[in-house]
Amino acid sequence: MTLHSPSSSPLLRASTAAILLALAACGDKDGTPAEAAPKYAAEIRRTAYGIPHIKADDDGGLGYGIGYAYAQDNVCLLAERIVTANGERAKYFGAQARGATEDTAPNLASDFFYRLINEADAVATAWQQQPAPMRALVEGYVAGYNQYLDERGKDGLPDACKNAPWVRSMTSADMMKIVRRYAAEGAGSRFIEALVAAAPPAMGAPAPAARAAGARRGGPGLIDPQYWQQRHARTGSNGVALGKDATENGQGLLLANPHNWWNGDLRFYQLHLTIPGKLDVMGASLGGMPMVSIGFNKDVAWTHTNNTSSHFTVHQLQLDPRDPTSYMVDGKSQPMTRKRIEVEVRQPDGSLATRSHDFYQTEVGVVMRLPDQLEWNRKVAYTLLDANMGNHRMLEQWRAMNSARSVNELRDGIDRIVGLPWVGTIAADKEGKTMYLDVTVVPNVPLAKEKACVPEAFREAAAGGVLVLDASTSACRPGNDPGAPQSGIFAGASLPRLERDDFVQNSNDSAWLTNPAAPLTGFPSIVSVDAQEQSGRTRIGIAQLQARLAGTDGQPGRRMSMPQLQGLLFSNRVYYAGQIMDDVLRACDGERQARAANGAMVDLAPACARLRAWDRTANLETNIGFGYFASVWDQLYGSPLFWAVPFNAADPVGTPRGLRVDDADGVHALRTALANAVLEMEANGWGLNSTWGDIQHTERNGKRIPIHGGRYQYGIYNVIASEPAKGGGREVTEGGSYVQTVMFDRNGPQAQAMLAYSQSVDPASPHYADQSELYSRKAWHTLPFTDAQIAADPKVSRIAISHKVKGTQ
Repeated sequence: MTLHSPSSSPLLRASTAAILLALAACGDKDGTPAEAAPKYAAEIRRTAYGIPHIKADDDGGLGYGIGYAYAQDNVCLLAERIVTANGERAKYFGAQARGATEDTAPNLASDFFYRLINEADAVATAWQQQPAPMRALVEGYVAGYNQYLDERGKDGLPDACKNAPWVRSMTSADMMKIVRRYAAEGAGSRFIEALVAAAPPAMGAPAPAARAAGARRGGPGLIDPQYWQQRHARTGSNGVALGKDATENGQGLLLANPHNWWNGDLRFYQLHLTIPGKLDVMGASLGGMPMVSIGFNKDVAWTHTNNTSSHFTVHQLQLDPRDPTSYMVDGKSQPMTRKRIEVEVRQPDGSLATRSHDFYQTEVGVVMRLPDQLEWNRKVAYTLLDANMGNHRMLEQWRAMNSARSVNELRDGIDRIVGLPWVGTIAADKEGKTMYLDVTVVPNVPLAKEKACVPEAFREAAAGGVLVLDASTSACRPGNDPGAPQSGIFAGASLPRLERDDFVQNSNDSAWLTNPAAPLTGFPSIVSVDAQEQSGRTRIGIAQLQARLAGTDGQPGRRMSMPQLQGLLFSNRVYYAGQIMDDVLRACDGERQARAANGAMVDLAPACARLRAWDRTANLETNIGFGYFASVWDQLYGSPLFWAVPFNAADPVGTPRGLRVDDADGVHALRTALANAVLEMEANGWGLNSTWGDIQHTERNGKRIPIHGGRYQYGIYNVIASEPAKGGGREVTEGGSYVQTVMFDRNGPQAQAMLAYSQSVDPASPHYADQSELYSRKAWHTLPFTDAQIAADPKVSRIAISHKVKGTQ
């Protein structure tokens, strides 16, 4: 049952569970037995913007409250996530359709992959390895989600899944499949189409030589380090922790700015979780995860950024000349194991047909095929070994973090469990200590093994952290460390970390420049690469921190306040404009016209005037000069014009910079790019008086909400990516998501945050667009954390929910 009470009701003086247990102990006045006590009970208080504050007496009750609250806001999203993790998308949505995010595989390939990694034995193993509290948490979550479904009925669900045949009750196995789906995000799910493309060669087929990692046509491939650098930059994050030597009050201060897709599986959800005397943590979680992923408690705050460690290895098999489905190890032939996966596929007429695919498994992973890079022929084949498929510790890891009482305790728990799949950790505590910890699940391949085991054709990729290993000798497999909780990975204590009293930061580059005063060097390539060109976000982040702490940024003092840290993010400075705009404007001097690539003569004067007036930001009021700059950058980046001053590892924040425009050819190329930019803006319908706020937006229920920020390529700290929208302008697809700042003072944590895309995906929800409006205005919301703060929220409401054990009295 669900009990409702008005927002003005006092908080419960005793827990719901205790009250109901007392009632269960008494019989009715007529002597009949009382109703059985609930198995689960929770209280859900909601404050402004629909943030749920969930309280329960135990883990089961907490999970129950989380599952119920999340279903209230995003039931259709979780129902579809269950379909994906079970490999049933093609059954309901067709073979070639794709999920909500643009980088997902076609449904049929996705289904084959998730059926493979989520086969019954793997899911059972994952469940068996969960500690008892995690099992209780999961079982409670399942009960809460299912209760919400029962109460609403299929015909009472939001339009996106109302009466949909793919909506069903959830099981604990579904949760394990969802967790494994998240674990695969760092490696396996990027290779779905490559894994499905693999098939044994026909007998007698030619055996082309292996190609080098950069040989793929049409851009970087999956074993090119550049591919992973671009991916980390695109859907990565910024994190900054300031310690006692850098903050105004001498206590910790944290900025969390994760970037991800605005649609689909990886959306964040805000929540506050409490088990009195045991747990009190607030922040945001990936949907379907029953704990806080990024957040704070009364003692410590933390965030994550996608790290650059590789979480997989590729293995080159030397095939048995007699059989391309057998491979040689230490001079002996070993057969591959064929695993047939069958899925149901919806046909155009609505009927279902069965499709099958054979995967070939080995002791070093599953065979894959990357055209023009890694072919399966009569001589060699290649496998993918995703270390996170043996990581069953994610729930336990985040739960330990949720209850940590200091940076040191947070570090010790991460080192011990090593359950973070693909994100490094930035943290600050109330004592003013900060930490960056690059401890994730990484295959144990030290430098000596890399040098001995990577074939010549793949050594360039290995230097960038992507390893192809010779599988013909068992000595070249990832090693075992007795200090690691899983075979084949590094122990936590051997991975990069830095603790400081001033600052640590990361923006999806390696651990090297966590703080330039103490560079982290000498780690295996698969873990962290140093002396490498840094992204514009890393450079602008470090530059702004250094200027503030040196007192050279024009602001008083040499310590940072929370508003100043927030300003670091939302200044929306275009970092690379500072590196090349003087040269761009030089091309505006002299000739007033230029010839575009199509031969048309274009008047540059109006565009050059806008570029000179441009404030070099991506704010809403920014003029069309940003559009001209972005177009020129996109055309010329990587050309001989870049860079006048190349990267120098001795000056990694200041280099590279400048354009090579000291000769007539360089100026001509730049003017041509400007002419093309003018034509591009005209084709887009962006007039000379357009602002960035007129162009970039998110549309909610027919209303366009302008969104500031821009793409990572331009060195904008506040990453927002968008695509051409129907009706003109650009619709946001990814970027800033859950943005959080936490400052500790004598009164505890003071937190301000916003969820850029809002809590709910349901257009009928009052929380479908409310925080998107906040984000547009850069209006930080102060989070109520204590009971008194929650009770004082003018929007507070409360329900108590309980769940009985069926068949008991």
